[in-house]
Formats: sequence, structure tokens, C-alpha cells
Amino acid sequence: MLTVQDLLAIDVLKLRAIAGLTGTGRTITWAHAVDLPDPWRWVSPGDLVMTTCGGIPFDADEQVSWLEQLVQSNASALVVAPRDDAPELSDLMLDAADRLLFPILRGSFELEFVKLSHYVIESVLQAQRERFNASERLFQTYAEALRKEPDMAGRLSILASTLDLSLSIEDAVSGAAIVDSATAYKTAPERLERIPIGGRTRAHLVMARKGERTQSDPILVRSLVGLLGVELERLMIQRDLQRDEGSALLRSLLANETEFSLARPILAQRGLAGTLVSVAIKPGINGPWAADELHQAPVFHRASPLLLSDNYLLIALCHDDNEIFDALRGCLGQSTAIGVSGPIATATGFRESVRQARLALMQAQELDAGVLRYGEAETGLIMAPKSLAEARALVGRYLGPLIEHDRTQRAALLATLMAFLENDGNWKATALDLDIHRQTLVYRLKLVEQLTGIKPTTTQGIARYWIAIQAGKNTELFDDTP
Repeated sequence: MLTVQDLLAIDVLKLRAIAGLTGTGRTITWAHAVDLPDPWRWVSPGDLVMTTCGGIPFDADEQVSWLEQLVQSNASALVVAPRDDAPELSDLMLDAADRLLFPILRGSFELEFVKLSHYVIESVLQAQRERFNASERLFQTYAEALRKEPDMAGRLSILASTLDLSLSIEDAVSGAAIVDSATAYKTAPERLERIPIGGRTRAHLVMARKGERTQSDPILVRSLVGLLGVELERLMIQRDLQRDEGSALLRSLLANETEFSLARPILAQRGLAGTLVSVAIKPGINGPWAADELHQAPVFHRASPLLLSDNYLLIALCHDDNEIFDALRGCLGQSTAIGVSGPIATATGFRESVRQARLALMQAQELDAGVLRYGEAETGLIMAPKSLAEARALVGRYLGPLIEHDRTQRAALLATLMAFLENDGNWKATALDLDIHRQTLVYRLKLVEQLTGIKPTTTQGIARYWIAIQAGKNTELFDDTP
């Protein structure tokens, strides 16, 4: 785009600046010839105002007032080519132009405004062509990226490479990177540009140029931000659908409409394989993310827990991972309380794990603990379970980790423990019954202790394990286990 300084550099026009030299960097967007006494009513921001001075008043104070009103219209500059009967521009007016940083250029009366307008208009049209070409190139590159790359990071890398930019998308709340391109320049933080991306994305486009700005940059950035906004919104819609599907699955599991063992393949497709737990969450206040938009938090983009809103609580199904629990509290607020169940086992069922998580949550709130696992605050031992629910609770608390470990690792820890107790803690007899080396038995029982936190060779441990095993046998919770 043409600037006032560029116009002065065109020798054929023979223009010279007589005031407002510090404002010659202004951009000219159009040219307008006017000799009316009120040109500000007819010009637009960025216009180069050309006059033969017919409308300029003779009085010096009135000239200053006339100039101030013209400046308020955001014109780019004033070109005067005075005719013979035109008033002289007063020193007061020229001083005002210097004060207002508004360029006044002078040419001869013979200056053809049509020729001057031609230069301005051609510059504007050329800038528009460059912007159009840049925008067209951006959309062509984006279309090519859609064909070549299945993920957004790959497409952003193609855009960055083609446009000779370093691009990334960051979360506007935490500043964490959501998507990074492979192209990265060592740029000082003050040279980075952060452009908000519209919509509900709560994200910024972070951009660094390798070279200098060009005339096509503004339209290019707007187009790029628009494209990325659509892409991010599409990903958000996908995550909304995934959350709805996860909530439906949790409701089905809670209602016993779906067996947990049958749901495992679906969970594995969502990245939820291995040892899983149920989590009961009481969201805090003033967290950066509300409970109903938690799945959109960047920390859960790769693998989000299954989430279900239930009477002002959140029920989640996720991996047993302290980092996940810390992330939940970080997103929902540090006053968030979380109760974590024991490992979900087929024998005890999903509903039992939710009961454990709810109980752990209540205890966490009573103890003012941020995160509490089921059984960490001991509530006593049920000596004789009076219902299937109590039996499930016993089995889940003391044997659940062993059952889950056996299922995932194809091990035999529960069978080993049962054999050890049936042989009254006799190591040699147990090893013979299981047809294993004594050292293997030692290893297995140590693993039992690590998984449950209870030592199977103590009186207390033997009592707890024995009661849980009997509860499981009597209610046929693991009738296939010898």
C-alpha cells in the first residue's frame, strides 16, 4: 500500500512536504479532489485530500480550525496546488499540522490531480490483488493440507512452511500449547504475535515471521484465523459428541443394562485400557473450566475420562493416575474434592466402584482432603456381610486389585492367596499345592501386599482376606476361581 513518503518519492509528481513531516508514514487508501469549504464531510479515513485551496479560509485561526476538522476525519494527508487567487497557508496552520503530525504536501497549480489519483488508485488496486492472491494461496494450501494430513498438527505445519511462518495454537486460559507446527523459529517473546481465535475455542494463534511484514499480512492473518477457528470448532463438536457417548455408556453401566466386561472393548477404543477406577468429583468454584465443558480442557484432548453429571457431582471413569486427578482439580478449581474407587473388577462390578468412589468423596470432604482413595480412611471391617452390596464392598476393597491384576496380566494372585490361607500360611504346603517354587510364592505374596496395602502374613491381613474371600464365595462373585 502506498504511503505519503512513497508519494513524495515519485519524481514526476514534484511534490514536497511543507508541514507534518513526522506523519509521512501514513497509508493512503484512496485519493479525493475537493475544493469545498467542508471537505471532511466528503472524505473517508485514509483518503488523500487534493485541493486547489478554493475552500480554505483566509483567516489564520480559521485555517487552523479547518485543518483540525480535516484531521479528525482521519484523512492521510493534504495536497495543495494553489491557484492564483487562493489564500496563502499561514504559519499558524503549518505549525498546527506539525503538532497534529498531519502531512501537508505542495505541488504546482499545473499538477494534474488525475495523474496523482492514478498513482494512488493503481497502488490500492495492486495491494488488493496481492491480498487476494495471498488469500487464494492460503486456501489452496489449506485444501492441500486437508488431503495430505489427517491431524491438525500436520496441517498447521504445512501452512507454516508454505507461508514462511512459525505457527502454534495455545490455550488462552493456561497458555499451554494445544497444537504446534513443526516449523519453529527462535523468536524473542516480544516479537511473537498472539491473535485471539473467535468462537468458543478460548485459544490464541501464536505467530512469528521469519521475514518482514508484507502488505498482504492483515488479510492473510484474518483468513488464517478464520480457517483455524472453523477447524477448532469442528474438533470441539467431536469432543462434545464423545462426551455424550461416554455419558450414555456410564448410565448404561450404572443401570446394569451393560456388563462391564462387554464394555471393555469400547473403553479400549477410547484409550481406557488396563486398570481403571471410578471417580466421584465435587467441582470447586472459580475453576478455569466448568463441569459441563471439562472435556474441552487441553489437558484432556488426547484422552478424556468418561464423564457423567449426576446430582451436582461428576462421575468419571479413567485410569488410576494421580496426574489425571491433579489435572481435574486444576481445571475445576483447587477446592475440588475427589474420591477414587479401588480398581474396577468384573467380579465386583462397576456400580460397586461408583459406590466406593462416592464413599471416598464423602470422607475426602469430611477430612478436607483434595483427593482420597477408597480405603485410605479406614471405616472398619464388616465381619458378616448382610447383603450382596456389602459382599461386593468387601471383595472390591480387599480383593479387587488382585482380581484386576489377574485379569490384565493373566496372573494367579487371588488363587495363590486363597491357597496360602487354606494351608494356614504354610509356605511349603502352598508351594506344593500350586506346583511352584517357594521363591515364586514369596514374590507373589509380596505383590499381593503391594497391590492391596495389606500384608497377607499378619493376623489382621489374614482375617481381612479370609472374610472377603468367604463373602465372594458365598455370593458367587468369583465362582470360577478355585
